[in-house]
Amino acid sequence: MSLSLLTAQYFQQLDPHLLTFPEDNHLLHPTTQETIYTTLFSESHAANEQPLPPPAYRTRVLKRLITKLESLLSNPEEDEINESLLEEYSTLLTLPKPSSIEQAQQLTYITYTAPPEDDDDDHDSLETNKRRRTILTSESRSAIITAGTTGHRTWEAALHLATYLSSTAAGKAHIAGKKVLELGAGTGMVSMFCARYLQPEVVVATDRELGLMRQIRDCAGRNGLVGEENDGGVFKGWIWEWGRELSRGSGEDDDDELQQVGDGEKVEFDVALGADLIYDIDLVPLLVQTVKSLFEKYAVKEFLISATLRNERTFGAFLDACGA
Repeated sequence: MSLSLLTAQYFQQLDPHLLTFPEDNHLLHPTTQETIYTTLFSESHAANEQPLPPPAYRTRVLKRLITKLESLLSNPEEDEINESLLEEYSTLLTLPKPSSIEQAQQLTYITYTAPPEDDDDDHDSLETNKRRRTILTSESRSAIITAGTTGHRTWEAALHLATYLSSTAAGKAHIAGKKVLELGAGTGMVSMFCARYLQPEVVVATDRELGLMRQIRDCAGRNGLVGEENDGGVFKGWIWEWGRELSRGSGEDDDDELQQVGDGEKVEFDVALGADLIYDIDLVPLLVQTVKSLFEKYAVKEFLISATLRNERTFGAFLDACGA
């Protein structure tokens, strides 16, 4: 199994027991172990690539990796575990362990990797790795579905929506050359991916929380979507309280990239996106009202929504409100 898959899973911080390690004979090879250390655990490598996961996560992964390697050792004269991996594990074990509450409140950078393009037959080639489509977000992996925390994590439906948009011709056609708005963007993963890789005219990520929009702007910069690299200003972050008018407005400190709803020029869009918005039955009427306003007031022609069926009653209320 390829190292590229393990790398993508690791920087997405999948639970360690879900990680896909290389095949046993490949994993025992010194070069493979050195590559794993350099790519996944070396601080010097991380300075030039994506940020490393938190120490607690790295410790759990290394424990699982070293345990697996120990089980594979059959020839003491030839088989060995990379010294850098062992030293890193020992160092991590000496660090203070954060409490469960601290871990739940901790924000960390997550890197999502889109499925390879259809023409990338050799998924482990150097050239293919350079072309990998990744987006970095800031989120809490311990967030749960409850009021006030949902936006701090990228949920399953957002991953499905991003995969559809990035991996199918029909999905890409929804975005290319279009003015795109995302409702309840949360971490902004879907919006930032569209802006960076799918050639829209503009993408506006919206959410009600100023804190979330600041995190999105930080990540937009890290993804090359803010500043000189943001060719033509294709990505924007706006604060939007559902039920209020959506219009251009200046954000705090006259920041053009972080905009609030206010009096100003009316805006129009071609397509709207929404993922994991159906989780609170009390918010369903406001959500449906907001979606209707996109068509009636903002020239939206299509709305793509991706949802996880967590509660049949809540989802049924949404369908009923839509007249389905």
